[in-house]
Amino acid sequence: MITTLTDTTASAIDKQMIEMRETFGENTIGRVLTLIIIATGDIEEPLEAAVAASHEHPARVIVVDAEPEAENSGLDAEIRVGRDAGAGEIVILRARGDVLWSLDTLVMALLLPDAPIVTWWPENAPSSPVHDVLGSMSQRRITDSAACSDPLGTLKRLRRGYASGDSDFAWARLTRWRGLVASAYEVPPISTPTKVQVSGSAENPSVALMAGWLEHSLGVEAEVLPPLEHDADFAGVHSVRLVREDGTIELTRVDDDSIVMKLPGDDTGQHVTMPRRTLPELITEELRRLDPDEVYGEVLASTYSSIEDAATFATGKPEPRDVVEPDAEAVAAAAASATAAQLAAAQSERTLAHLVLTGGTVGTLTAAALPEALVAAGVDCSRLHLWWGDERYVDADSSDRNEVGVRDALLAPLRETADLPARNIHVMPSPADGMSLDDAAAWYGQQLDQMGGDEPFRTRGRAFFDVVLLGVGPDGHVASLFPEHPGQRLVSTSAIGVTESPKPPAERISLTWPVLNSSRHVALLVAGAEKADAVRAGHGEIDPWAVPASAVRGLESTTWYLDETAAQPKG
Repeated sequence: MITTLTDTTASAIDKQMIEMRETFGENTIGRVLTLIIIATGDIEEPLEAAVAASHEHPARVIVVDAEPEAENSGLDAEIRVGRDAGAGEIVILRARGDVLWSLDTLVMALLLPDAPIVTWWPENAPSSPVHDVLGSMSQRRITDSAACSDPLGTLKRLRRGYASGDSDFAWARLTRWRGLVASAYEVPPISTPTKVQVSGSAENPSVALMAGWLEHSLGVEAEVLPPLEHDADFAGVHSVRLVREDGTIELTRVDDDSIVMKLPGDDTGQHVTMPRRTLPELITEELRRLDPDEVYGEVLASTYSSIEDAATFATGKPEPRDVVEPDAEAVAAAAASATAAQLAAAQSERTLAHLVLTGGTVGTLTAAALPEALVAAGVDCSRLHLWWGDERYVDADSSDRNEVGVRDALLAPLRETADLPARNIHVMPSPADGMSLDDAAAWYGQQLDQMGGDEPFRTRGRAFFDVVLLGVGPDGHVASLFPEHPGQRLVSTSAIGVTESPKPPAERISLTWPVLNSSRHVALLVAGAEKADAVRAGHGEIDPWAVPASAVRGLESTTWYLDETAAQPKG
């Protein structure tokens, strides 16, 4: 039975599900888990897989089908029970516009009580699944790097954001391969290979993980080779060769259903049935074991090195330049004019432009100068998105908040006269939004991910933001990344909750080093003699731990906008 609800609410959906179960005489006692599917494309294939898996794992399946750019906000739902839902029940949530800002509260009302939660991204994996709003409430988080537009880039950023409980189908596709390789390896006499080779596309994540697993298990470097010209056009691993002193173990896929295995002293080879795993089989296996797959985490870590030094994100970019003006007002005017020109240039090349705003005296003055500058530069504000580098986690209308400081001078004029849509203003949450500090940071990171802001987790060669505006404190801090503060070390996610800030208020939300460094242009806005020493230190070597202001660089330009007093280091 299928029921459709239009412009509905989570409570109305729950009520309707109760009525439908009563009609069918069903209950939820047999449901063993809640499976959340985050859909960004066709939902039918993952739904069919979930229905097939439900015969072994009866579950409540919640599909989130998001449309963030919809003109009108709202929520539609489709509920399937009985024969249409296999051995479980299905809720398809079609969320539009601003409804996406409260996905966690929307889904929370539909979770099975006291049952494990699994979140699955069939494509478009988040930068850090455990820091995703829905991923953070899950025991298992399943991604499929092979289904993403940049498979290896996705796998690398999943390594950076890895937490116990994460898994990926690129790894699950290797289960039978790993079992067969291990069995062949253990045929006596056992000896460590002198050479390990894996054949397959270098861009396939399963090939990379197979090579990583062999290196991790055997302590021998694994070489990835392209498939032979006469090989069939297989995705994934084509063959594995373990060269030993007594001969070579070779396993080669010959078709979609079988492998030929050759052992030392036996060149004839034997056919082993090993069909490719289907999507239903993959999700069924993942639901079969909800305990963390620690081997996957170890192999991921050994395959791709982590970035321990935050200075890495700022290195290899053009050297900063200075623009010195008489006073703070002139600094703001110069920065606003340059920012507007850079945004106009961005819009001539891309559909959207993204600007990161900042607080502080000069940051607020710059924001006030932006409306006029944007008009003069011909920026189409309907295609402009505004973000914040950091925010104080205080009351939504507190004067301490950076967003409050620019409401009247920037946000209101752009909305009223420049056609800036409300949904293009990405304000960081406050306690009034009903989230903890960490959940609020995860939510903001999710908004970035939905817009493509996980770009820094894919590659250092591209940028997401067009312009990042940053103030600089007397201690050299930028955003809410303070000198020698432990929050600096969190680089696996887009936004973090900062506690025990040395500058009140104590709790804040801040973008992280990789995200701040994912900009084409960076502008540091500084005025006042008390900041002269910070300016001098910021012009030195890149040293994020001691001098955060030294560690944010634009892919195309970094400019210090200084008044005359800030530009004169103290003697």
